[in-house]
Amino acid sequence: MSRRKKGIFVLAIASGMAAVAGAIWIASGSRTGPDIAIEGHSISREEYLDCMKSVEYDTKIQIQQEHGTAYSEDFWLQEYNGRAGYEILAENTVERLKYIHAVYDIAWENDDVEDASYAALRRRWENENSRRNEKDDNGEVIYGLKEYTFELYLQYEMSILKETYCNDGTREGMDLTDEEMHAHYDSREWTFKENEERADFDTAKVAVERELREQKYDDMVERWARDSKVDGSMEAVFQFTLKNIQ
Repeated sequence: MSRRKKGIFVLAIASGMAAVAGAIWIASGSRTGPDIAIEGHSISREEYLDCMKSVEYDTKIQIQQEHGTAYSEDFWLQEYNGRAGYEILAENTVERLKYIHAVYDIAWENDDVEDASYAALRRRWENENSRRNEKDDNGEVIYGLKEYTFELYLQYEMSILKETYCNDGTREGMDLTDEEMHAHYDSREWTFKENEERADFDTAKVAVERELREQKYDDMVERWARDSKVDGSMEAVFQFTLKNIQ
């Protein structure tokens, strides 16, 4: 996958520059964006906030379970093992953005999407909803939802991209050996849903292959996300999150 440049996770900058950037941000940060880029994709205010909202609930539950705290008005301001709640939320948002961009960069590498940007994703979402609304106006059958929220469309498209990748045995990681297949089959029991009888290898082969390919795809995306280069000031991201969570 030569079109993608891998790098290390870069967030720190010189303390003097950070102080200047922080002062500038206080004046304009909540109106602009978090001022970070992931693998060259500049993260806009809208993209960051969309992602932040999608992980906010899970982050709240994470903090409550890990630290045994109840939700309160100052929940995001409280510190949990030295980290403020809004900082944990910011870190989770960045990690989710890295994962999403890994999915779309892989899809772009394989010509599954023409444009891996957030702006292009929103256009596809809007076009899909327009298409569904038009079918509804014409009295045509609509399969699935009548209209997608942005988050639901993102999940839908990511699942399609995963399926497209896993269905192509010529792609990286999808050419499975007999040894891999048998090892995965032997890793647990495979049963028929109807009577829970154990399925032999030949019977379970299709399911084994599908599950193994999906696992290898997930592992690949995780590696891409983990290795993604993030440029910018994490302190600015923290402050942007704080301003927009209240």
